[in-house]
Amino acid sequence: MFIETVLKDNGSYKSNIIMALSQSQDICSLLLNKKDFTEEDTDNLIYTQIFPYLYVDDAQIEQKSYVCIEVDVPEIRTDAIKYMRITIWAYCYKDIMKYTKKGYVGTRADILADMVERTLRKYCNNLGIGNLQLTSVAWIKPQSKYYGKQLIFSASDFKYKG
Repeated sequence: MFIETVLKDNGSYKSNIIMALSQSQDICSLLLNKKDFTEEDTDNLIYTQIFPYLYVDDAQIEQKSYVCIEVDVPEIRTDAIKYMRITIWAYCYKDIMKYTKKGYVGTRADILADMVERTLRKYCNNLGIGNLQLTSVAWIKPQSKYYGKQLIFSASDFKYKG
């Protein structure tokens, strides 16, 4: 027996976003810190540098960059529509902040956040009803050796889908 749930979309939103991020050549190049890489390299980013939850490894000794995703439903507006909030954290080890890429400006964390926004606008605008809206960007310091950006997107969606 199928039971409709409001929270069903949380996992599918995360999966769609992770798929889009892991297929972005720019994001994978920045995360892997190399220009040439294989499909296996990009597959290995999931749960090592791209996470479907906020991940901070206090014991991390490698200097890496990370993208973490969380989806929640902060408001159910009507009997038919829910409000979805997508939070993405793009952060990097402080010692590797210097980074350049044609078409981008800023630190490695700034550029990673910009790449994430561009990727979501291009490949994930079909999440929910209408387009994703970037509602806020703030700096974060998830751990003393890391710095980055928190991007919050919003989307409206049907409360239940068949």
